[in-house]
Amino acid sequence: MSCKFNYITISVSLILSSIILAFGISKISQDNRTVFVRGLAEQEVDADLAVWKMSYSIGQNDLSLLQKNLDSNNKVILDFLNQYNLSQEEISVLAPEINDVTTNIYLDTTRRAFNYVAKQSILIRSSKIQNVMEASKNTTELLGKGIAISSDYDNKVNYYFNGLNQIKPKMIEEATKNARVAAEQFARDSGSKVGKIQTASQGLFSIEDAAPSLDYKKNVRVVTTVVYSLKD
Repeated sequence: MSCKFNYITISVSLILSSIILAFGISKISQDNRTVFVRGLAEQEVDADLAVWKMSYSIGQNDLSLLQKNLDSNNKVILDFLNQYNLSQEEISVLAPEINDVTTNIYLDTTRRAFNYVAKQSILIRSSKIQNVMEASKNTTELLGKGIAISSDYDNKVNYYFNGLNQIKPKMIEEATKNARVAAEQFARDSGSKVGKIQTASQGLFSIEDAAPSLDYKKNVRVVTTVVYSLKD
């Protein structure tokens, strides 16, 4: 009889233990309900740095004359840039690239126009975006002075935005708010409420042209990822 009673007691205990264990697992699962959301923030800004490498080529049969021509042309270009309020501190005259055509054994000498050809580049780095834009639009003025500025891709003006640190905090705040809005919508749809943040991470900031041919304006973008707890 005692053995049978012990058997019943053990069985009841096991059943109760199973019920408690099942309840506990269910509660943990319920308490750990979460929602994973992303929040986006975008802002259009003006570029704050213009970098422009303007280049031209010139030929000559005598090296000393080539040097004089380079010096003369460079002065004309510097005067041109000064008209647009671009200072000497913003302009660098780079070392010219000299090509001795006479060393090219495969070139037909009867078709050789010059013994030496020089490529001269002048680098402009300025925060005066409008000034650089106006100067780059009016380089045809130099044609009348015998200087043809190259129009290839390497000589286009490039615009950059360096003020990211000033707008970062506000953009992260906006992205986090947008993530919260998404979480609240999800919670409403599932009959829940948004709880505390479990984890949060910030994506990389991207800076791209606002639109094709609108490279002096930039679109700054960041995405934050947030995991919220859900509660009834």
